[in-house]
Amino acid sequence: MHSKDKQMDSSKYVRYTPEQVEALERVYTECPKPSSLRRQQLIRECPILCNIEPKQIKVWFQNR
Repeated sequence: MHSKDKQMDSSKYVRYTPEQVEALERVYTECPKPSSLRRQQLIRECPILCNIEPKQIKVWFQNR
């Protein structure tokens, strides 16, 4: 396997549903830079975000 292939494997592109984006945007208006604990709490409390890894949510906020 080439190093480029490994990079492709390790990076997951997540396509968020409109509902997920709406939920994340609501949180963003309250707290643009949520802590790690807050992001984990989000995943636990919001069923629509339960299939997204905390790291992916962190990246969403960074890119927002």
